[in-house]
Amino acid sequence: MRPVLDARTVSPHFPGIGRYTFELARALSAIIDLALLVNPLESSNELDLWSLSARRIAVPHGLRSLAQQWVIPARLRRFRASVYHSPFYLMPYWPACPTLVTVYDVIALAEREGFTSHQRRLYRLSHQLAFNSARHSLTLSEAARADFIQHFNVPESRISAIPPGLAAHFAPPAPEAVTAFRQQHGLPGEYLLNVGINKPHKNLPKLIRAYATLPGSAPPLVIVGPEDSRFPEARAAAQPMKERVVFLGRVPDEHLPLVYGGAGLYLQPALLEGFGFPVLEAMGCGAPVVCSDIPALRELAANAALYFDPRREDSIAHTILEALDNTPLRTALRERGRLRARQYTWERTAEQTLAVYRRIVDSG
Repeated sequence: MRPVLDARTVSPHFPGIGRYTFELARALSAIIDLALLVNPLESSNELDLWSLSARRIAVPHGLRSLAQQWVIPARLRRFRASVYHSPFYLMPYWPACPTLVTVYDVIALAEREGFTSHQRRLYRLSHQLAFNSARHSLTLSEAARADFIQHFNVPESRISAIPPGLAAHFAPPAPEAVTAFRQQHGLPGEYLLNVGINKPHKNLPKLIRAYATLPGSAPPLVIVGPEDSRFPEARAAAQPMKERVVFLGRVPDEHLPLVYGGAGLYLQPALLEGFGFPVLEAMGCGAPVVCSDIPALRELAANAALYFDPRREDSIAHTILEALDNTPLRTALRERGRLRARQYTWERTAEQTLAVYRRIVDSG
């Protein structure tokens, strides 16, 4: 078998999908002879594809390039690829060999704030083309699988849920390393934490407004992640509280365990998720999780989190207070979270993905 994984998402433009692609490539290359499609004009400083034991097929065209529609099929034919795996829905739609596509969520259709009607139409069209082109599709949770079946009428037999793993460095960090990081970045000794971008479905303004109703003795709220300037609502909601809400900005991937490790609580107020990487990372690093009661996060965290209604500020505030006031509960959440996180391994993800490759090839 000659599988080809499209690794062009491993770039700064696709932080979450790039991490998924890189970790999957690393785990797959340890068990099979894998080839990677790479764009030599783009690279990630944090995720080094050249460190992996895999063949490389150079394609100097991005994911939004029209030229990929004929260049990549030609490369796949020349390589005699037995299966092509695209981890993104912008892909060649006539790829010349059996194809697998990974899809992530239906946020653009289910939570419309932040998307224009044109963007939603393009999202639907490009996903539909991907589903039509692929012999099979993957997604990261049963909740996301149900969403795609509902919104795109994907036959149940043609889409599978294979959860991702947790990278090895997301583990409880040494206390002295946490202290040094905290001092370097001017963080308080105790804080509440959220990690992610400020897009509308992440629901940060509502989290901040809920936080504003907590007693002044509550630990500061630290928000980590890149900011999209189109959505200033979170900054506006935080402005009256000044130093009680800290926007730390993007933190390099290798330092994120130090951020999680210093958190008294990790808070995830998202309205919809296809999976929830920050929740998994927080559990792996020993932060007690308080999060939205939505299907993907229930599936991910099970009894290792405390849940609130993300559309109600009073529910968010009440649940945070419940966790802050109950030390044994926080200890239980830490322990359950670490145990839960250990179930998510990239080795298992790679084995299950390889089984799908074989099934696609065997199906002719």
